[in-house]
Amino acid sequence: MAGFVDVHSHVVFGVDDGAHSLDHAVELLTEARDTGTRLIFATPHIVPPYHGWNASQPRIARIRRHFAALRDRAPSGIEVRLGYEVTARPHRLRAGDDIARFRLEGTELVLMDGPQAAPWVGDSTMERLVRRIRAEGLTPILAHPERRASWRREPPDPGFAERMKAAGALLQVDASGLTGADGPNTDVEARRLLAEGLIDLIGSDGHGSRSPARLDVARTMAAEVVGDAAATRLVDGSALKL
Repeated sequence: MAGFVDVHSHVVFGVDDGAHSLDHAVELLTEARDTGTRLIFATPHIVPPYHGWNASQPRIARIRRHFAALRDRAPSGIEVRLGYEVTARPHRLRAGDDIARFRLEGTELVLMDGPQAAPWVGDSTMERLVRRIRAEGLTPILAHPERRASWRREPPDPGFAERMKAAGALLQVDASGLTGADGPNTDVEARRLLAEGLIDLIGSDGHGSRSPARLDVARTMAAEVVGDAAATRLVDGSALKL
């Protein structure tokens, strides 16, 4: 089926920093559909073990309840599936934790939260989580590696994306990274990663006005770097076999 596949969005309303109401979530889905998206994964934040890691916790029940309401209201012409964006935390990946329950629905993929716009405690464990997901027979997708370029740090760390790739992660650049809306240097780094063939996917990371749930503009910008055919493969589900 023609159309975009968006592996990263925050369209489940009222559970994180994404859609703030059901009506807002429906607006995001409608815009996504109208700009070419046929399948979108709703990926609310999960931060083990602080919230959502245990399937019996109220947060998981709320996510599932709100997602069900959203799926019932989804406009025709777009499919919505549930997933999660799993944040790495130091010393908190316990042997008994069931990572597989946080797969993107209908796949063997796990979306990982990547670097933020400033240094943060989870960064040091990302590679370990990538390797663990791979060891469990799943494929990790690391979100927005380009944000690392906005760090003010000494010494610089230009090899982060390369290390994550070598560990076995698919790399997903944000649409808002390509446009520069995610902070200084993110657009430059996103283009570098694209030009060097390190990026497997573009996701919207759609939250609302600053980062809408749409991939059309990002595909056009990516095409300026890698050409039309390669840019289309970054957004059409090819890398996911969807």
